[in-house]
Amino acid sequence: MDVFAAVTRRRSIRRFKDRPVPDEALEKCVDAARLAPSGRNQQVCEYVVINDPAVLPGIFENIGGSVRLPPEKGGPAPSQTPGAYIIILINRKLEETPNRRHVSLIDVGLAAENIMLTALELGLGSCPILMFNEENLKLLLGIPAEYDVALVIAMGYPDESPVVEPAKGAVNIWVDEKGIRHVPKRRLEDIIHRNRFSAD
Repeated sequence: MDVFAAVTRRRSIRRFKDRPVPDEALEKCVDAARLAPSGRNQQVCEYVVINDPAVLPGIFENIGGSVRLPPEKGGPAPSQTPGAYIIILINRKLEETPNRRHVSLIDVGLAAENIMLTALELGLGSCPILMFNEENLKLLLGIPAEYDVALVIAMGYPDESPVVEPAKGAVNIWVDEKGIRHVPKRRLEDIIHRNRFSAD
């Protein structure tokens, strides 16, 4: 698979098969993340990988967003919850100054994309989640105070195949009567400005 093909295939997955995610797959995803670009090569990101069936429900209870929607609105049934998570942390000691946070968040995004594309290559689906109870996650996972939870990536073997379509005005994701998720994306010609900004 070439890189552009991977980018066009990757969709956020909210429904997963009831199948364990092996340690080796998660480690390969984190290995890809650590090789992502990092501002001034500070490498402030660290990662917690979770695939223990005893721990997974506690993570699910402390995340929000579309992965927690009811099944009729595109969320998972009880048997379709994530089989693993990778949680991206920011080590504040390595940040050195709070003024670097905007750079750290870009680092998180770059690492997350590497994780999600590597997951796709391994046959895994993923969904980045920004809605979570940080205090509870830190308590549940024993994360020290000097770390901030920046992003939770839900993972597992996909049990759905979302469809990308050109946006016609609204970009709201919707679910059809067959339970298929439709993801409108703005057209290239609507977002590209060549050589200078053009309002046309």
